[in-house]
Amino acid sequence: MIFIRILLILFFAFNINLLYADFPIGIYGVNNPEDIKTVKEAGFDTIQTYKSEPETLKLLADEAVKQNIKLVIPSSKIIRKEYQEEIENWPVLAWYIFDEPDVAKLSREKLNTLDVNTKNIFPRVKTVFVIGQGKTEIPYYDLADILMVDWYPVPHLPLESFGNQIRIAKDFLNEMNCSKKELWAVVQAFDWKEFKQYRPDNDRIGRFPTKEEIRFMSYDAVFNGATGLFYFIYTSKGVPLPQSKPDNWKDLSSVANEMAAVRNILQAKLSDNPIEIKEPLKAKTFLYNNEKYTFIINSANQPQTIPKKFFKKKNFQEVSFNGQEPSTKKGKNNLQQYGIVIFKQLNS
Repeated sequence: MIFIRILLILFFAFNINLLYADFPIGIYGVNNPEDIKTVKEAGFDTIQTYKSEPETLKLLADEAVKQNIKLVIPSSKIIRKEYQEEIENWPVLAWYIFDEPDVAKLSREKLNTLDVNTKNIFPRVKTVFVIGQGKTEIPYYDLADILMVDWYPVPHLPLESFGNQIRIAKDFLNEMNCSKKELWAVVQAFDWKEFKQYRPDNDRIGRFPTKEEIRFMSYDAVFNGATGLFYFIYTSKGVPLPQSKPDNWKDLSSVANEMAAVRNILQAKLSDNPIEIKEPLKAKTFLYNNEKYTFIINSANQPQTIPKKFFKKKNFQEVSFNGQEPSTKKGKNNLQQYGIVIFKQLNS
């Protein structure tokens, strides 16, 4: 019986890893079990919390199981052997071992110790930490299983700087022989006015990103190497966005649902672009279910012209997911600033 039980646990753990191997779409700061259903309905499949008390995490885990939601949760107070058996059944995607070690000037040794101690108790669950920019003074890139990058440009920095930071992090992963490591991008979904700002010249400057900005940052992150998307944060001044900022929540949910709808395509095999695209436009073509999809994003803050060949109905069809409005004007081939357009090849 003991042998069978061990086999079942191993089988369950193995299949959990397979089940959750897909591109996660998560949101930070979900602290109450009653919010998980709302988050699931909004298009997210993963939640993060900074809450670390075992009792709180158990309540979140119980509801996450019911809602088929994954967890990214702190390991600091729960990496004890008495919790091992219970946590085997929790849908933990990754243990969150530290928040912005580069900002805290945490040494490599200390971060590695946190990682090793967590894995000693939970060897089958991945570990993750987040850095505040793509390039860090201390090279953490080979530590833990997953790297996250948070970079919040709205409104004081160019929007495309977010994707640039993801690309920089990806380049350092490659340099340190970690090219296959998962890289999750944390997209801004908050108003900077609600958080402490360290530069005196932009104190109290901020606003909530528009839907178009959140959408662009999401696609731009993927174009630059992100293998998962998280959004910061579920609350505004401690109140869940559905209550505190319903319009912003609607916009964020719309983007999350769209990314959930296209993520299988964005993980598919890359193919050559059918038509040459020049900067500041960027294009990637994916072969998915024997069909080719070309995603074009405008990384400039002004409209750009798409080659007219894409609008030949015999060869291409402009498509949208989750009811998103196309970023091109009807009958014209101008792609609006930071816009995204998707074409399906009809002769592929």
